[in-house]
Amino acid sequence: MIHSKYRGDLFLTVRDAVKELHGACAIALIHKDQPHTVVGARQGSPLVVGVGDGENFLASDALALAGSTDRFAFLDEGDVVEITLNGVKIVDRDGMPAEREVSVVAAYGGAVELGPYRHFMQKEIFEQPRVITDTIPQTDRFSAELFGANAAEVFADIDSVLILACGKSSYAGMTAKYRFESVAKIPTQVEIASEYRYRESVPNPRALVVVISLSGETADTLAALKHAQAWGINTRWQFVMWLPALWSG
Repeated sequence: MIHSKYRGDLFLTVRDAVKELHGACAIALIHKDQPHTVVGARQGSPLVVGVGDGENFLASDALALAGSTDRFAFLDEGDVVEITLNGVKIVDRDGMPAEREVSVVAAYGGAVELGPYRHFMQKEIFEQPRVITDTIPQTDRFSAELFGANAAEVFADIDSVLILACGKSSYAGMTAKYRFESVAKIPTQVEIASEYRYRESVPNPRALVVVISLSGETADTLAALKHAQAWGINTRWQFVMWLPALWSG
């Protein structure tokens, strides 16, 4: 489809072509007429721009660019991006110029290596103390503001928590349920994300939806979040992504 639509400008071609795509995808393309240009598009699957000095990158995850750059711009749903040696151009789903915040993320390349452990599950177990330390911000005061400028107002208005997750992430959600109910005294429900959108549920607009994903791109979990938003739970949610390799500052 890209080939049939190409008229000399790869960026414009991709921008027009993605409007006809259905389903989840993240694409990156090059063309022989523009050898120093890469055009990417995000639709349902993650895509990140790595910002370097005299070089830029596209990847599905910041970890893939460990050792190449520590500055990343995370694209929004529907974004189309053009990267060259010296710049990055982004437009949103409506074709309007867009700016995406560049965050500093120190990618720990050792996280993808087995090291001295027998298997990765053993490695994850032994990494837990460091992961908790890296996840919790280094601050003297743990307050609602750590979750965003208006988090205190949002938290004051919720009456329950709905946790959506799959696999090992759902076990983390079950542990969180015990903590939320015993410490915060707030009713908490844990749903398997892959099943949540296929059954008749009773939505609660005052619920805080917490979405947990090991990779940040679990398709069923992202779909469950969209389902919750479609029910009207669209103003208050938190996304928890467990990646021991990453620490953002």
